[in-house]
Amino acid sequence: MIGAFGKTFFRATPQQLFMQLMIDILWYVIFKPTDTFSLWLYILILPGFDLVSAIGSFWNYVKDNKSEKNK
Repeated sequence: MIGAFGKTFFRATPQQLFMQLMIDILWYVIFKPTDTFSLWLYILILPGFDLVSAIGSFWNYVKDNKSEKNK
């Protein structure tokens, strides 16, 4: 299960990352965190998780394309 999650989560396309960002904005508009704690919780959970996904996807993209050039 974790292996399958890691392969799809860290190989997101730019379109998928954009949709994640749009969903985060929609959640922000719906819930409008007002106090400091809820705002930080929102930032850490939704956009923070997407940032980890984007970094992992970029790392895998670079690693995959680097190995193709070396062949």
